[in-house]
Amino acid sequence: MNPRLTMEESHMHKRLAVTSGVNVIAGNIDLLSEILLRLPARSLIRFSLTCKLWFYIITGTQFRLSHCRTLALSNALPYSGVYFYNSLTNLQNIDSVPLTGNVTNLPPLPLLDQMAAKTGYPVKVTQSCNGLLMCVISSRTEVSDLKLGFVCNPAKNEYHPLPGPYDKNYEVVCGYNLIFDPSEPPYYKVFCIKRLGTTFRGFSFGSTDLEVSVYVPGSESWRSCCHFYVDYTTRFDCGVFWNGAIHWIGEYFSVHFDAKSEEVVIKNMPPRPQGDFTEKIRYFGEWGGHLHLIQVQTRYAKRFNVLELDKDTWKWSVKYHVHLARLISAFPEMIKQTPYGIHYAFSILSVIRGENEEDSVLLLTIPGKVVAYNLVRKTTKVVRELPGEVANTLHFNHVSAYKYTESLFPVREWSNTKK
Repeated sequence: MNPRLTMEESHMHKRLAVTSGVNVIAGNIDLLSEILLRLPARSLIRFSLTCKLWFYIITGTQFRLSHCRTLALSNALPYSGVYFYNSLTNLQNIDSVPLTGNVTNLPPLPLLDQMAAKTGYPVKVTQSCNGLLMCVISSRTEVSDLKLGFVCNPAKNEYHPLPGPYDKNYEVVCGYNLIFDPSEPPYYKVFCIKRLGTTFRGFSFGSTDLEVSVYVPGSESWRSCCHFYVDYTTRFDCGVFWNGAIHWIGEYFSVHFDAKSEEVVIKNMPPRPQGDFTEKIRYFGEWGGHLHLIQVQTRYAKRFNVLELDKDTWKWSVKYHVHLARLISAFPEMIKQTPYGIHYAFSILSVIRGENEEDSVLLLTIPGKVVAYNLVRKTTKVVRELPGEVANTLHFNHVSAYKYTESLFPVREWSNTKK
């Protein structure tokens, strides 16, 4: 007996066994689907080009829904990066920065430019939730202030336009807010905050009551669910989803709207830092189940606290003390001499909580760069370079960055997803 022949035969039998197993999996749609459900959305988008069978499976509406549910239930929805608007420049376009080593860039957003060209009005991202973006088209004239919304999935370059929420009694839409929970139908809802009254030259007159209307998949119109009142400093165009509710904040009050009970709760904001500067809020956002708030004494304060809201007590407490002296020393281009004194040019994009406490960072834009400032070690890392000159006047928005994670959710077939 030839030992060499026996070894070759053994290898051949192994190859045949492997090939047979691959063929079994490839020919069994149910088994193949179960395997593909465990893969990240970014990989599946590439794999859909492998062959007709894989394309058929991966692009199917039910598979895409099942994939979203599988990742949500297994808590496998890591953030790939953030989209953001740079408050330090006059550029109005949205930019992005990846935050994981296996992602080199986030999907482009050609839909924003396409919708702006189609309507003739500016389009802006106002919120993100589990991979979907809430986008708003604004049309402001001397006699009206109209806002229309659509939901966008950047991973698939798909969108779903929302019906207009206006009627004869409501003229001003304060904002749209999205809740996307891929673990259960109706998967996601959009909430619209409208102010009662009439408008003239873009301003609202009459009642100061607010209405919350809800739109769910499969509906043809909005449903009014509740009314409330709060002062004019509260911003409803940049809500944050946390702990089952949408949260909005103003200088003096915070409002949260529970997605299931559809009830509104109004609470006082934490004590404001001392100082004559009126717009104290520099950042408000969520990361990894933590809701954060940053208030400042002055517009260009380099020293401030990061607050966190407790889920049980609903009380704010100081989580981090921040002093950017080291950052400013490392990047002196942040120092701007103005007629009003020295200002520090930086914009807060996000408070990012790491798996370990010492990995938590403050993501900032400074002139020409995005940097990550470690909140524990007090060190700085340049994340990417940025185009654009620093503007003479800086206007900060307390929500200007939007988390992103890949999702296959079929927004184009939104009306067919309701069960």
